Amino acid sequence: MTERVAADGTPAAATPVFLVLERDALIATDIAGALAMQGPCEVVQVTHPAEIPARLNGIAHVSAALVEMRYAEFLESGLPELLGSLGARIILTAGEVDREKIAERGWFLLVRPFTDTMLRRTLAAKPLAL
Repeated sequence: MTERVAADGTPAAATPVFLVLERDALIATDIAGALAMQGPCEVVQVTHPAEIPARLNGIAHVSAALVEMRYAEFLESGLPELLGSLGARIILTAGEVDREKIAERGWFLLVRPFTDTMLRRTLAAKPLAL
């Protein structure tokens, strides 16, 4: 594998990879557009959790995963382990009632309807200190 380098010869930063699990194609496209507005990135869009392992095969690091799942559903899916092993910042986009449980895990909740600004703030936020 060839390592990318910047113009000054230093190693170039890896292109961020974002996972978007969203059943609504319009919302998924909006999220992907908002992520792309921040700079070069790869957005992996899926509509069903079962697609994720195959789509992330060969990807060493995921910057953030925006997941349309409620807290309990996410825990039962096995995705916390997979995404955690890839270093992903977990951002759930459903289940406002579980806000405290989500924060206790160091994850984030993006409450619907959300804006590009809300998305950018969530990507930049630090987990709550417990």
